[in-house]
Amino acid sequence: MTREIYLKKFSRAVRWRLPPKEAEEAIADYRELVFQEKRDESRLVEELGDPVQAARLLTDVKSYRRWLAVFGILALGLVLMAKWCILGRSQLDYFLGKTRYWFPVLVLMVGLVLSQYWFRRYEQKRGPLSRRLILGLVLVLAVGAIPLGWTWYVSRPEFLERLAQELFPGPVARQAWMLQYVLRYGGCACTLIALAGLVLAKLFDRRWLALYTLALTMTALCVILIFWTRSMSLPWYGVNELQFYYFPRMVLVGIAGLVGTGVALC
Repeated sequence: MTREIYLKKFSRAVRWRLPPKEAEEAIADYRELVFQEKRDESRLVEELGDPVQAARLLTDVKSYRRWLAVFGILALGLVLMAKWCILGRSQLDYFLGKTRYWFPVLVLMVGLVLSQYWFRRYEQKRGPLSRRLILGLVLVLAVGAIPLGWTWYVSRPEFLERLAQELFPGPVARQAWMLQYVLRYGGCACTLIALAGLVLAKLFDRRWLALYTLALTMTALCVILIFWTRSMSLPWYGVNELQFYYFPRMVLVGIAGLVGTGVALC
């Protein structure tokens, strides 16, 4: 194991387990130890111990368990979102009816509040804003825009009229049929990106939380649309106003996610 690899593994382990200030102090101390001129590179593990084990010995168990509890709650929310994307429903659908549309909104609100509280209180910014973070945000917007745009397209009155007039499954029906896969895979992709943003925010820079926030918002919108498209309950005034019944209700969710993203970048 080279000096660079040893220090990289130690840095990641200690940043995951320790608060930012203590982690940077430990990394600085180990950098001096690792790069001592008389230090034999081939005996790093033997003399300093395994890098992950060394980080474990420096861990404050109580504070680390608090972080694991927060991470567990946020990860559980992502697991629920992914499950709803794949199954297209919740086990409580038959009991709660239309209130199931609030499930992803509830997960989103808990994720936004808890993540902002933890990272703004206990984590810190490191260096200038990463270009990779900006590219990641653009990627999430692109991935999320595809299912949202497709849903808007197939819910147009003109499209629904063409779908009703099609005697046998044809190109119009296939476009509507593909919507469920676009929503499912788009939502699952955003869930994975959100998890990556959460981990990167802990290991490198708290501003990576913006990636988690934006991806979680896109996932919540996809789940809402999945629940809606699989529901037989339509607005009482008919399909001609279908777009304007559901999409305005999603605007507030999107605004909350964008505000949270902007706050995470500050």
